[in-house]
Amino acid sequence: MIYVVLGMHKSGTTLVSQILHRSGISMGEHFDAGVSYDHGNKYEREAVLGLNMAILDAGGYGVLGMGAERGTEMTFEQRELMRAVIRDCGARHDDWGFKDPRTALTYGLWREELPEHKVVAIFREPSQVWPRFKWRGRRKYLANFLYAQDYLNRWYEHNANILAFLESGASEALVLGYHELMTSDAEFDRLRRFVGRDLDDQRRPGLYRSKHPTDVFIRYADRRLRGREGRGSGDVMAELAAWRIRTGA
Repeated sequence: MIYVVLGMHKSGTTLVSQILHRSGISMGEHFDAGVSYDHGNKYEREAVLGLNMAILDAGGYGVLGMGAERGTEMTFEQRELMRAVIRDCGARHDDWGFKDPRTALTYGLWREELPEHKVVAIFREPSQVWPRFKWRGRRKYLANFLYAQDYLNRWYEHNANILAFLESGASEALVLGYHELMTSDAEFDRLRRFVGRDLDDQRRPGLYRSKHPTDVFIRYADRRLRGREGRGSGDVMAELAAWRIRTGA
């Protein structure tokens, strides 16, 4: 079986990929178990990451400047490379998959080429992740009003895309909440039942950071988001939470 992990950056996709990989589902090559997430081990399949960045025309690994409008089409050469990645992984592994947060933007293209597969989507409260992008010095402190808008727009696009994929019903899916996964064995058991095998628990509660309340910058960005999209981050969280209840064991 093929497993595709979807989620916004810093929302738990690496943890899910690590759990699956350490449980016998190949999520990439040459992972060093001794290298932590903070030191660069993201449990990403390099071929998928490179192709996603090419499709999105990403000039670097930055998150805030990469909008969802870039992930809707690809060149003939990129499609052939995608097919080659799928063939190669399928030839070498009975069970495999991939994780890259950018796949939340490109999954519609991958879905056109992938054979039968399952989706594991994971979501997280945006205020918990925002401190990773927030400018902490005084010099650009007020620029956080703009940074927060860019960040929340990206968070919205990734998760709105995931909701659209779920609503299409094209693939069997499980939706996980990051908070629930880090604080409840029941959520871990939902993933275990969905995959249908025993899982190597890689959760480290001490790494559950950024438990920050919503600040003025996110509140301002959320008002702007609601004015533009007709729904805010709370509405998206509620929809994802409903899908969490609806999907999986």
